[in-house]
Amino acid sequence: MTAKSDSEWIDDVSVSTIYRELSRIPSFTHAQFQASNVFRVGSTTDDHARNTRRKNTQTCVINGDDIIASLPIDSGDVVKSTISPSRKHVATLREIQDSSIGSGKKQIVEVWERDKLVTSFDASKFHGTFYGDDVFLALSFSPSEDALIYIAEINPGARDRKEGSPLAKYQFTPSLGEGYAGKKQPGIFLFTWNPTDTTAKPTVKLLQPIDPPSQPTLFTQAVFVTDRRIFAIGYEYTPDHRLLGIKFCTNRLAGLWEFIIPEVSAEEEILRCRAVKRTQASLSVRCPRVHFVDGNPSSLVWISNPVGGPHASCSTVHVCDLKTDLWAEKVLVESVSNPQSDTFPGIFTTTLPTEPFIVYNNETFLVTGSAWRSRTTILLISLDTGKVNNLTPFEDVYCCSWNVLGTDGHNQLIAVRSSPTSPPELVVGQVLNISDVQWKQIVQPQLTDSLRSRLDSLKTTVIPIPDRQPIETIVLGPKDASLQPCITIPHGGPHSAMSTTFSAIYATLALEGYTISMPLYTGSIGFGDTAVRKLLGKIGGLDVEDCIETVKYLAKLGLTELGPGKQFISGGSHGGFLTAHLIGRYPDIFSAGVLRNPVISLGELSISDIPDWYYEESGVEFLSDTLMTPELYTKLYQMSPIAHVDNVRCPVLLCMGEVDLRVAPTQALTYFHALKGRKKDVTMICFKEDAHGLESVEASAVCADAILALFNRYRK
Repeated sequence: MTAKSDSEWIDDVSVSTIYRELSRIPSFTHAQFQASNVFRVGSTTDDHARNTRRKNTQTCVINGDDIIASLPIDSGDVVKSTISPSRKHVATLREIQDSSIGSGKKQIVEVWERDKLVTSFDASKFHGTFYGDDVFLALSFSPSEDALIYIAEINPGARDRKEGSPLAKYQFTPSLGEGYAGKKQPGIFLFTWNPTDTTAKPTVKLLQPIDPPSQPTLFTQAVFVTDRRIFAIGYEYTPDHRLLGIKFCTNRLAGLWEFIIPEVSAEEEILRCRAVKRTQASLSVRCPRVHFVDGNPSSLVWISNPVGGPHASCSTVHVCDLKTDLWAEKVLVESVSNPQSDTFPGIFTTTLPTEPFIVYNNETFLVTGSAWRSRTTILLISLDTGKVNNLTPFEDVYCCSWNVLGTDGHNQLIAVRSSPTSPPELVVGQVLNISDVQWKQIVQPQLTDSLRSRLDSLKTTVIPIPDRQPIETIVLGPKDASLQPCITIPHGGPHSAMSTTFSAIYATLALEGYTISMPLYTGSIGFGDTAVRKLLGKIGGLDVEDCIETVKYLAKLGLTELGPGKQFISGGSHGGFLTAHLIGRYPDIFSAGVLRNPVISLGELSISDIPDWYYEESGVEFLSDTLMTPELYTKLYQMSPIAHVDNVRCPVLLCMGEVDLRVAPTQALTYFHALKGRKKDVTMICFKEDAHGLESVEASAVCADAILALFNRYRK
């Protein structure tokens, strides 16, 4: 078959109706009980007609064996909403489009008492945009339910700078990096109102320590303990005045702080609080959660990782008794180094549910999702003993992954489950004992009979790779024995993982006649801490070898074939790094490759928000005075896929987000020009408003269509 040039094959791109149908299936994002048998659930779905990812909310009622789920209601202007501990109040943070103000949006705080709007307040003049993501999220009622704390962008005028300085507004302030375009300084805001006097004006106060920390510190993830006491997380600048990227990085300078709130004065916009850092500098802390008993604070739980090193590693769980005035914390769950294949591998999660506690038989448990080898599971952790139980059913047929969204504080939890062949469905579980849950399906995806039948024709298997333990790969392919071209998809990170969750793009590729292999190479999470750290200093070597051995082993098993038109590869970020390595070092195996925002040359850091990644992953400690040297650049060049660009023979598709702050777009550009200059078959598509994940509805759909067009052109 005569290969088309890069300017011709792209003309074969057509719209994938399968992908669009699958991507419209809701993904459940959060849930909260409103009563023992009533809860609200949030979800997102891709609207291709409007080119937007829509947010929806629906209410579910359980009445014995009958389940009533309301139709989803568009909640696109809601950043965050929460129900009060008494279940009588609802607080909502809204951002309303308003072109008359500089930011283009109004920040509205609402409080409802059942069906009565208690207050609706425009807080736009007090702060900038709200924060609603898992890293900086906070929306918490005070125990008396007459105050809220939440996180929003601090107005420049309220920042701690020298008053009257003509250069104050030009002073350099690091941004929050990838995922936070235009955001630089989150702060904790206290919102108070008078429940008995509707004419009284609410107040909004920025909380800051009386004695500022030695390094600039950004406070977030705040939770009430009492009406005057809160705990929060403080992210710190490094000594060289960097704020290293936080998204997906659990190794940052971040401590647990205790704030004591003074009496609120109507005149002051900044409320100075006594604040004490409670955790040691060597730990990166996140997700403080308070357990209340009869309305009184009983325990504080949080998770941590070591500062520095890999960007994700095995976490520890901590608990502190709040029933006494003494600060006495203990480690509830230790990091696990070398688990046996069928035993608990440690905690691997970036966040905890907002309401994570279960009480059974007078014992309190923490509930969390966590990576466990190739699956995500729900874990039950005793606050008394630290014993960990896996609540996740083990289905050999479906290989489901599970995640918990919330609990009722007693013995019920809301969870979402899916597999590579079954889209997400919502379930409610009742804890019968510490190792058994009775699950009830609440919301299941609405699929056409044809699509359901096609998904049922696929199967998922997890295959260990011999002599490379604990390496394994998730394989999605046909139930029958037919051989199909194989697409290897190494994950990014490298300290993340594929799991047996549903993916619209992977399911689409499988339904279009490909076998999908998702290798969990050395460095993947969910296999213990040693497996994570083993990759440091060996990227471009050990991870590449793991991936190619996976390709060869599946062929040896007869699940795939080697040869022209039989093997393809696609990866993003570090997965793109591996893809570039593999097509350069094994040019006879792969017939085409797709790279999304790839790392190409380790020595060319450019504008990355995580420059430490390039050093630490290459085996070089990143310090405040670390600089690139000619000797170090030579080492990094040899570990980089750019060193093998001359050997690339297969057609290449590059997908680039032009506002990527994690892997600079210059990395993809470097590879594109290097391939072009060597007269290779390369095409690049760019998305002007997309960042590192290429997660917009448009970019996701276009990439799916382009990948199919490229691979279909060169398959046999």
